Amino acid sequence: MDRFTTFFEQLPLPEVAHLVRRTVYGGIVVGVATLVVSAVLGYPLVGVGGCVGLGLGLGNIRLLTRSVAKLSSRSEAHPRRQVASRTLARLVLTTAIVVGLAFASVQLGFGAAGGIVVFYFLYMASLVRSLLPPGATTGVAR
Repeated sequence: MDRFTTFFEQLPLPEVAHLVRRTVYGGIVVGVATLVVSAVLGYPLVGVGGCVGLGLGLGNIRLLTRSVAKLSSRSEAHPRRQVASRTLARLVLTTAIVVGLAFASVQLGFGAAGGIVVFYFLYMASLVRSLLPPGATTGVAR
């Protein structure tokens, strides 16, 4: 947890907000595309589940950043334990939601699981883009 906290301390607060905002915009584009493609293919519940999964991923990131911000502002005795227990609780809740959706409809459950995966790929791509030196993402070879 120290590495994670140290990493986010190196990023200025506006950059973290920009990182999440960029991920949200990418998630909206992917969600709309998923809805359209899945409806055209005859599986509209997969698209709805994908949008639910994207929302679950966003909620998890928001709760994680809020939790890390609260714990870094206070000096707790065991911040790793608190972050780990909160992360475990979010993981259990997210898993329960996806499993519940899968019991309601397999298409909905698979769509939600896929939406979470896509959200984290978008988040990691945005994070990598933020860490690259300026001008590295323009595609100009030197």
